[in-house]
Amino acid sequence: MCQYTFLAAIKYSNSATATVLQSLNVVLMAIVMAVWNRKRMSRIQIAAIILAVSGTYLIATKGNPVSMDISAKGLIFGILAAIGVVIYTLLSRPIIASWGNLTITGWGMLIGGSVLFFLTRAWIFPTNLELPAWIIIAVIVIIGTAVGFSVFLESVKYIGPVKSTLLGCLEPASATILSALVLGTRFTVVELIGFVLVVGTVFLSVSTKE
Repeated sequence: MCQYTFLAAIKYSNSATATVLQSLNVVLMAIVMAVWNRKRMSRIQIAAIILAVSGTYLIATKGNPVSMDISAKGLIFGILAAIGVVIYTLLSRPIIASWGNLTITGWGMLIGGSVLFFLTRAWIFPTNLELPAWIIIAVIVIIGTAVGFSVFLESVKYIGPVKSTLLGCLEPASATILSALVLGTRFTVVELIGFVLVVGTVFLSVSTKE
């Protein structure tokens, strides 16, 4: 659900919109955990959430709201992506404690992949894809999905769901840095401000107790 809805959000809007909408999982996760534990969020935690969402917005959109293409389908899929993060993060905690991260991640991807395999008729390979396209797909599957989900769920085991989702906001920042290193993209002042906000989230996350 999480991976499919995020890519669908990109399809029906754009990457900036999808990234910002998915980052709302930080807010949803904090609310769910506060209700579950019957405990109010601390001021530091609220500040960290504001910094995380604000930093993600600045990095993804460069501070220009016009760059966000919020169609009805894009909005729905983006919110579903945020909900998906909350669902798989919380539901996986007890079974990961018993069976381990890699086992649960592997089974989750096998089951989800099997369902989508038949729904999308994935056995029909596109004929117009060249080698670079196949390499990109492999990177998305192996690094962006398998490794990304495994590392994230491993962090949940040690620092909890709220801090993990907060630190997950480093993703758009790291993507922008990599684009600068690999593609030569230059940072804007707004992006640098976004980096500062996201880094501030990291320090606040480390200083809070869940």
